[in-house]
Amino acid sequence: MGTREGESCSGKYILIEVPNWNDAPGEADAMSSYLRLGAVKDPAIAGSAGAPRASGEDLAALVTSFADDDRVRDGCPEFVPVSERKAETERLHSKGGWRDHSDGNRVSTTRGDKVEIIRGNYRMLVLGRQNHDSGWDASGGHVQQSGITFEGDPVASSEIRYVQNYDGTWKVIENSIKGDVFTRYHGDNVEEHFGNIRQSTTGSESPGQHRENPSIVEHTWATRIESYTGSSALPVPLLKDETWAAEMESKTFADAITEETTVSGAIKSTTSASSTEDSTTVNSITSSTTADRMASTTTCPDILDTTVGNTLSTIIGTETEIIVGNVAEITVGGEEAITIGGIVDITIGLMLDVCIAGRIEYDAGPKLDLSTLKQEVAQIKTEVASIHNKTAAAINYMAAMINLG
Repeated sequence: MGTREGESCSGKYILIEVPNWNDAPGEADAMSSYLRLGAVKDPAIAGSAGAPRASGEDLAALVTSFADDDRVRDGCPEFVPVSERKAETERLHSKGGWRDHSDGNRVSTTRGDKVEIIRGNYRMLVLGRQNHDSGWDASGGHVQQSGITFEGDPVASSEIRYVQNYDGTWKVIENSIKGDVFTRYHGDNVEEHFGNIRQSTTGSESPGQHRENPSIVEHTWATRIESYTGSSALPVPLLKDETWAAEMESKTFADAITEETTVSGAIKSTTSASSTEDSTTVNSITSSTTADRMASTTTCPDILDTTVGNTLSTIIGTETEIIVGNVAEITVGGEEAITIGGIVDITIGLMLDVCIAGRIEYDAGPKLDLSTLKQEVAQIKTEVASIHNKTAAAINYMAAMINLG
């Protein structure tokens, strides 16, 4: 144990040293502690990995830089070039000042307040007894964390840089690997995101070990939920939603539902399925459609349409129905047909009309049945010209209706 003053090539120093305080037989097991104030005693071994163990310079060699040495800060306030930052850091272990080392533990207790003010940079390196590079770096006005969280993956990193976005600002760029996160908020939570890209990815198409696809469960209870995407002043140029699933289940329970869709262009809907089942139970259904033109095409070998209850169908305009094939119409009960206007009924082929019960038809207007036209032509030759004109008019009318359809 001893205290002595000395002078080296770099200046004066005072040294308080307790070498081999554990009385070890060899240097490999010897433990020492010292405090040196002033100049570096031996600049040749300062911050050298090959320095003697008792000097502690082998540990000091693990920290020779700061994150701010190479940090991108071009254009930031109080800009300092990289060359100047690195030049100052190169003097980290040779500049002198205060140097202490202990091969044992160091415990500091303070019953009152403690204040540390550092004019330069500060870096803490914790090896965790396993040579892990963990800790933090406070340099250039920023605090940056390091640890095994950022190891083991080429994209894992943490970086702070000055960018010219928003007329110049600092940006934190972090890629984190590993870790479970449990977050609980008691209070308000407001998030605002700006930038060119906001992307979220959960799982992958090729899951594997340590990259398993999770099970996602979301529960929400709230007094009110509102969701807005775009606005009338600035609509979103494109919204795309794509879902692939083996099974989908959706349930909605509400006192009232209001849906409104306004499309300036066209609406296209395509459904492909082995079977569909749609069940709706309500007290009243009101459907209103306004369009310049409607076209509906159904391709199905068999269609079964069942309505239990009274139906009222009102068509204001012209209706054209074309059936290619046989038509079988069975009415069990009474049927009333009231026609105000003309009827053109053209049957080409077989028509089966079966009515079980009474049938009442009221026609206020002329009716032309062309199925018996040949018999009438043979019997009434004098009316051939008139009937021919009427038939031609009916065919032209049907052709016009087909073109409109």
